[in-house]
Amino acid sequence: MGTLLLIAALLLVWIIFRIQPLFGHAHMERLENFHSSLAADRDKVVICVGDSLTHGNVGFDYVHVLASRLEPWGYTVLNAGINSELAWNVLQRADRIISADPAFVILLVGTNDARGCEDEGAGKRYVKDMKLPQAPSEDFFFDSYRELLDEFGELNEARLVTVTLPPLGERSGEEIDAVTDRFNAFVEEEARQRGHPCVSLGRALREQLLADAFEDTPAYSAKASNRLVLSALFRRYLLGWDWQRISEGQRLKLLTDTIHLNELSGGILVDLVEAEIQRRPEGSG
Repeated sequence: MGTLLLIAALLLVWIIFRIQPLFGHAHMERLENFHSSLAADRDKVVICVGDSLTHGNVGFDYVHVLASRLEPWGYTVLNAGINSELAWNVLQRADRIISADPAFVILLVGTNDARGCEDEGAGKRYVKDMKLPQAPSEDFFFDSYRELLDEFGELNEARLVTVTLPPLGERSGEEIDAVTDRFNAFVEEEARQRGHPCVSLGRALREQLLADAFEDTPAYSAKASNRLVLSALFRRYLLGWDWQRISEGQRLKLLTDTIHLNELSGGILVDLVEAEIQRRPEGSG
């Protein structure tokens, strides 16, 4: 009996250790304390802002890989992603990002807004869990996103880089595609009008899928994606699979669970963002 209890206790400790990355916000604590740092080159501070696609603990951590590429060149890369947030939630904490006085802000948000717009049940859960003042809607996203651009536009000499949304699911012609397409067209147009660079991640991933996709890939739905998320997390944190293997096991090429990025799609995002950061603005140098 004592041996069984010991094995059970060790198993519990091992599980807690394995799933620990799913909890806590050490990256946000680093951001909070960053204003007191004197070591960073202020002209090379990059803050990546958004939801779980940026946080990177339920899918590929593109910010970590971006940092590994840029930090040898003197950059400081900070992660300001929080799981499940909508554009309105990011707006509520914009001042925390601004206070770090970044040289670059990489903004990727809207996936949860799109999910809440497409599915009424998901929308109700976001209102409750994320303490939204109203149900998700396209206008709510557009208004929140414009305010975010206004807030970040006040940063002195900072370069704001917007990023369009990846697809939700990998099938073409689903109802959710119309929502993400309208969101992405809006993001691109707002960036163009304000003179901000825009990384068209959504377009790049759709082109990749046209060339290479499973014929029997699962359809996107709010309920199905939630099940796939849990399956992906089990395989990642308890079985130790990489995100690419998880995708393939769920008949997906670019997404782990019809929402989050794997190594292939995350690498495409890193390439696009790195190129935009390294690009010299017109008239400089």
